This record gives sequence, structure tokens and C-alpha cells, in this order.
Amino acid sequence: MSEKRIEELQALLAGSNRVGQIRAALDLVNVGDQQAENILISALGNSNEHSRACAAMALGKMGSVRALPRLEKLLQGNTFAHFFRERSPEVRQTIAFVLSQIGQPSSVAALKYAAQNDESEAVRIEAKAALERYTITSK
Repeated sequence: MSEKRIEELQALLAGSNRVGQIRAALDLVNVGDQQAENILISALGNSNEHSRACAAMALGKMGSVRALPRLEKLLQGNTFAHFFRERSPEVRQTIAFVLSQIGQPSSVAALKYAAQNDESEAVRIEAKAALERYTITSK
């Protein structure tokens, strides 16, 4: 894929058009190379909540093990405070789903933390469901 098209996808993902964000995220999944993965990981810091959720879902579809440390930190924050934690409950809920989709043992601690401590009931429910999915698939 051309550098110009990659830049267009990156701009679409960062933009405010929801359909454009979804399309860009899916196109980046289809590209599937390290540059596309880097763009998606970087997009986890975008100002737009829907853009961050699309990036997380795309990373899950890619099975991005490289994104796990960032996703885990966004779900849990650091252990002393909620520094580095994703501010949107909807995006944290998406991240919990994505962590189970990628299915690596390193994610279990972040999911357990979220299942027990997240102030959002929706995040706690999704983290618990993610742990159940992880348990089923790891057998």
C-alpha cells in the first residue's frame, strides 16, 4: 500500500467521522503489516473516543500481541493510581473484549483488576465475561 494511502487511513481514523474511522481501522487490519499495527497502537491515544475504540477492535482482529502492554495499561492504569488508564468506560469495555480476543496470559491480571475494581458496571461485566472466554479457550 502506498505511503499516501496509509497517511489517508491514519487521518480518517483520527477524524470525527465514525464511518470513516471504522473503514480506516478495517483497512489497516487488511494491510496487516507493522506500519499499520503501529498506526493503530498510536491511535489508542487519539482524542476521539470512537477512534480509540475502533483502533482497539482492529488490534484485536489483528491479534496484536505487541499492543498488549498498552491495552492492559489502558484497562487497568498503574497500580498506584489510575494514571495511564483509559478515561472512557466504553473504550475500557472494548479493551476488555479485545484482550480476551487476543488471548494471552499476560492480560489476565488486567482483566481481573477491571472485573473487581472498575467503577463502571459495564466494564466489570465485560472483564468477567472476557475472563470466562479466556478460561474456555485456554483449556
